[in-house]
Amino acid sequence: MTTKNYTYAKLAQLAYCNPGESNDPAFDRAKFMESDNAEAWMFFTPEATVISCRGTEPSQLKDITADLKFWRIDPAGTGEKIHSGFWSEAFSLFPKVIKNLPDDEKPIAVTGHSLGGAMAVIMTGFLLKSGYNVKELYTYGQPRVGNRVFCERIQRDCGDWQRFVNNNDIVPRVPLKMGWLFYDGGTLNYINTHGQIRNLTWWQSFKDSWRGRKAAWKKRQWFDSFYDHSAMLYRNVLKDD
Repeated sequence: MTTKNYTYAKLAQLAYCNPGESNDPAFDRAKFMESDNAEAWMFFTPEATVISCRGTEPSQLKDITADLKFWRIDPAGTGEKIHSGFWSEAFSLFPKVIKNLPDDEKPIAVTGHSLGGAMAVIMTGFLLKSGYNVKELYTYGQPRVGNRVFCERIQRDCGDWQRFVNNNDIVPRVPLKMGWLFYDGGTLNYINTHGQIRNLTWWQSFKDSWRGRKAAWKKRQWFDSFYDHSAMLYRNVLKDD
């Protein structure tokens, strides 16, 4: 049986496709949106309208500079401090998302990988404040986005924020928490070296981190923290979870 974990991981990975690049059936009913180098797909499924935000593309300079702009802003003056680069990407795309949302009663789900995961969290915040019915938020390899006030509001109002971290993936560990500056939101789903979702205790983290590095070195994958960030890897390991 296909799980939501896999379904949203697949749609997050498909967000990297440009129009006409894939014959996946998910694109039979989908809309591509872009604005100032921020991109997303809107997939129209029988159960929900799914917004899938595209992640970092190393060939795109603006994507990299968005990742590096880690100072925080409080755009609404409510105490919700948000990573300025991620906020700018999501804010640029938001009008296109609103324009393309169908006028029906279906709930909205939001997903994304890497920068796309960060954008998905902020996009969810925009939609919830605008009165839209966002029921699910699934992110994969998502960096930290904002402070505790912001993350707890998203988690409370969305209700189902699932955050996936694959073994030694370095991206979910940045920006550094630095005390109260950034906060991990959502329900953590840690994927261990064997591709199984486990509770992340201190001992589990220590043991599995070295297990993952050892397995990668045997395959001559010297940069395990970056290899574990692959959107396709998230999709593949969750296929049979």
